[in-house]
Amino acid sequence: MLLTFALPLVLLMQQQPAIAGRLGGRVSPEIAALATELGTAAAARGLPVDPIIQKAIEGSAKGVPADRVAAAMRLVASQLDASRGALLTGNSALGVDTVAIAAGAFALTAGLKDGDVTALSHSGAPRADIIVGLRVAGTLSALGVPRAETVSLVQASLQAGRPAGELLSLPGQVQTQVAKGVTPAQAAAGLARAAAAQSRRGPPPGRGQPPPHPGPPPHP
Repeated sequence: MLLTFALPLVLLMQQQPAIAGRLGGRVSPEIAALATELGTAAAARGLPVDPIIQKAIEGSAKGVPADRVAAAMRLVASQLDASRGALLTGNSALGVDTVAIAAGAFALTAGLKDGDVTALSHSGAPRADIIVGLRVAGTLSALGVPRAETVSLVQASLQAGRPAGELLSLPGQVQTQVAKGVTPAQAAAGLARAAAAQSRRGPPPGRGQPPPHPGPPPHP
């Protein structure tokens, strides 16, 4: 019984030198100490540590003042917590998946809300596609697509059974339409209608359906 409770503590103690080692010589001692503190606390709550470390490295590499880097790191930690809560509400399995939590936090950073992350996680699509969808939603939001149109497009695409490659192409498709003179909202809405129409027709060939049984062998 003692070992059962001691093991998580041992793992958390191992996080501190691991984080410090990744930041050594790349950030100031002040930022390294804060990253270690935030990262260890995040790991204790089942959250991914990498986004916090990457924010520390990114801000320091760009010469951002230490107080602003610290504020950004604290915001990332807060968004990871919010992402986990939103995912647990929509899909309990994703709420304990550190990759999904990081993807949800990316979407929140770009301007989406907790309810948007919950809605996308509840789409019924496979885990890997939802994770891609969350990252694509964040990218669309960063491109200026309003929240409602972003969620509608990604949700319709997930429900239509679009593979990851097609999901990843959505920001480029929006940019192509914007270059032709439409607004980001109009471009996303048009793509969402097309995805919804595909969803009504059923999944694309070879996706979501069992392979056909081979016919009887020909007579000799």
